[in-house]
Amino acid sequence: MTSLAISPRSHAEPAWKDGLIAFVVGTLVYAMSCWIVAPGNEAHGFGIQWQMMSEAPQNLPGQLPHRLLAPVLAWASGLGGPHYLGFVRALSVLLLGTVFFFCRRRGGSYLDSLLVTLAVAVTAPIQMYKEHWVGYPDALCYALFFWMLLAAKRPGIFWLLFFVNLLNHELAAFLLPWLWFVRRQADGGVRADVIGAGVTLSVYAAFYLWVKAHALQQLYNADYFLAHPLFPGGTVVVWALALVHCVTAFGPILAVLAWHQHTRTSGRERWHLWLVLVGVVVIFCIAFDWARHSNLLVLPLVIASLRFLQAGHRLAYAALLAFGVGLMLWIPPWAPVSWPTHEVVVPALGCGVVVKLPNDGGFGFGPVSAALNGWLPQVWPMLAAIAAIAAAIWLTGAALAWRQRARTA
Repeated sequence: MTSLAISPRSHAEPAWKDGLIAFVVGTLVYAMSCWIVAPGNEAHGFGIQWQMMSEAPQNLPGQLPHRLLAPVLAWASGLGGPHYLGFVRALSVLLLGTVFFFCRRRGGSYLDSLLVTLAVAVTAPIQMYKEHWVGYPDALCYALFFWMLLAAKRPGIFWLLFFVNLLNHELAAFLLPWLWFVRRQADGGVRADVIGAGVTLSVYAAFYLWVKAHALQQLYNADYFLAHPLFPGGTVVVWALALVHCVTAFGPILAVLAWHQHTRTSGRERWHLWLVLVGVVVIFCIAFDWARHSNLLVLPLVIASLRFLQAGHRLAYAALLAFGVGLMLWIPPWAPVSWPTHEVVVPALGCGVVVKLPNDGGFGFGPVSAALNGWLPQVWPMLAAIAAIAAAIWLTGAALAWRQRARTA
């Protein structure tokens, strides 16, 4: 099995050269992606909160003061307040450049690294943040995870990056099983990881409690989620919505994940997909942003894509990518009311899955019976069609792996 741990290669370009090229590629590829989906000029949802925080993050304003990494960076770089959306677009460039750099440092050719970067640029991790999640700094989370992969053999840097990631969004904690696996793959010491993870989480917990005690208006914290339980009734619906989102907003390129799973030489590397998915599934027991957090699928997708291209499947990869772009141009999945997601969401609002809480307490979620008896009978034809498309995508990847296996037998 080929490990993703750091292993210097004699033919690799110097890191500074790969970094410079990565910056150019990230910029150009992001600009190309804007031809497909133009970036929005007004923050939406919590993006408004982050934009407000970026004007004076030291005051801990807004409802999410503990997620201060992006606002602080925007403020420190002079891109806070009215310039914040430009900063968020720069984060997308950072993510794309990081993907290119990651692929290069893992032995990918310039062409292979470019193809993987293009795949990320035209799918959910970039495009979803131009219409639906404008102002959300999730690209920074994804980029930091790739830098953690690059630093897998260096526990001090690895766990420092984890702490930095927590400051952007605490969802990083849900990927701890995957991160533990990453360190095992890099032959990391268990003692170093117990200390690193323990110290990191303890420092973050102390920081979180300090913010909670001093912030002016903190609302969306652990107390909020305990008061608005999503699991189990709402979670059933969110899992289904996440499937719809992944199929429509990633598209045929997901076949590469199936190929990776059915390729014998992948070995333990196949666990990247399942451990990331476990984290996502658990996240949806408390959070309902299905079109955000399921974009963490980009992590195993990049790993599988690099292996797929290194196996010589460039033409197949380009074909899957082009087919996906064509489908997304035909049926854009980026707007919050896009089809088919809209057809699955709307019934949930009228059959007791989403309920209004008393005394203007916002909204909560009904029991599993509401999801299974009220919502599911209305949406099962659409869900069945999406599941069939997902199965077809998976079988396409599996067939490519079986064909390769037969050729090499």
